[in-house]
Amino acid sequence: MSKDIMTARIERNQLTHLLQSEDIEDVPFDELVRLFREEEGLSDYLPEGIYATDPRTGEKVIFHSTRANRPHDNKPVGTMADQNQGSCPICQGTTTGILDLKPLSEGFTFINKNLFPAFYPLEVEADIEAEIEAKNKTSKTRRKGTGNIFGFHFLQWTSSYHERDWHNIPLTDATLVMKRLAALEKKLLAEAPVYLGDLGKTGADQHDNPVYILITKNYGHLVGGSLSHGHQQIALSNVMPKRMGDNARFFEENGQTFSHYLLHINPTELIIKDYGPAVLLTPYFMRRPYDMILALKNSSPQFLHQLNESELEAVAQGWRDAIRAILDIMPSIGRELAYNVVTHNGPGAGIYFEFLPYTQETGGFELLGLTICQANPKEVARHTREVLSIL
Repeated sequence: MSKDIMTARIERNQLTHLLQSEDIEDVPFDELVRLFREEEGLSDYLPEGIYATDPRTGEKVIFHSTRANRPHDNKPVGTMADQNQGSCPICQGTTTGILDLKPLSEGFTFINKNLFPAFYPLEVEADIEAEIEAKNKTSKTRRKGTGNIFGFHFLQWTSSYHERDWHNIPLTDATLVMKRLAALEKKLLAEAPVYLGDLGKTGADQHDNPVYILITKNYGHLVGGSLSHGHQQIALSNVMPKRMGDNARFFEENGQTFSHYLLHINPTELIIKDYGPAVLLTPYFMRRPYDMILALKNSSPQFLHQLNESELEAVAQGWRDAIRAILDIMPSIGRELAYNVVTHNGPGAGIYFEFLPYTQETGGFELLGLTICQANPKEVARHTREVLSIL
């Protein structure tokens, strides 16, 4: 990465023409819909708005042809997609309208619309619904799990400073960033069901809640990250991702949330760090070396906005430590920096977070559901503790 990128940042005065709201909680929901639909540029990169379900596994597939055109500034120089090397569109202020902005100890954190949204408040086209229904009626076996998908897709930029992210911002800043995620999550959960319900768009695979909140982080082009400026994704969907259904089913079958189960069954020697309200650990079923889970000890809350101040701070600490460890360990074992963070929320989950560094490729056995992990959980937990003790 060039030195210019590493020292870059976006200044507040660059955002005057982009700032549509400083607090997402103050934006009426119908206004939020309007701002998405009127965002200049989004119309060129909209998803098809349909999904299909793999009948063997229940996994959902969203179709989005234009998403392949996303710019990348983090691919190795010399590849076909390195044309954006040396420039950060966020630091240059070439981004979408901003819906939430809060100052940090230095710079600020902000939330805007994803220019390549996987979820979008599309108007449902009657011909799409009719086509799907017609195919279902003529098929000898009804085609399950097809339909329209809609929602909202946001990006949260951890810091206006390009080189700052969870691993190197103060804990107070990290906690504030987590609080802003929680504020948007709360708004979407409270107001989207009413809006979508009025349109008859509540989805067909519901459990207790008619909408689903997806919070993830992709870092590195190997795992789906396209820009190096640190950010999170938060989306609302009317269709339940399979992992959320897995958590709900686990609860129904075992009478406890998965986070509660894990904290009680996982060996104590696999604990990486205890933060009081939350624990960072290596799961006993670790699929790839240095996978980690951060689980809340209180399994009653299902969402970020339901956590109290100390729990949110513990989550921020866990994110910061897990990512710091990943960034230190991956180069030392000869791996290109790439990781995902996945938030598990909603019925059956409690609330927990998976940190998934790309430390091992996926092979044929793994695609059959038989993973061969190239490390031992006990040794990985021990090494991760050692790394965090000196960071």
